[in-house]
Amino acid sequence: MKAKDLILVSLICVNVALATVALTFYASRAESQAVAGMTTSRAGDYVMATASLSSTTDTVLVIDVTAKRANLYVPVIVPGAAPGGSWELKSTRNLATDFRR
Repeated sequence: MKAKDLILVSLICVNVALATVALTFYASRAESQAVAGMTTSRAGDYVMATASLSSTTDTVLVIDVTAKRANLYVPVIVPGAAPGGSWELKSTRNLATDFRR
């Protein structure tokens, strides 16, 4: 084997090793999946739900379980802006008072 071939094979092996290390590093840092819906374990103190306010407007309902409050957010429509860029608090409810608990 010539020296030129030996150097070429060495460089290929080094590149394969570096790619393997980079792939391993990337795979180990992957973010966990987002879970929507009901789960058996309690991950936090908030529950979110979406709903249609009208045929053209969607809303997001955020329930703070520990504070016993429900907040209703609607998107702010700005001409020329990206959709969903800004949200406005439309209504808030005290669930402890509403349900007397």
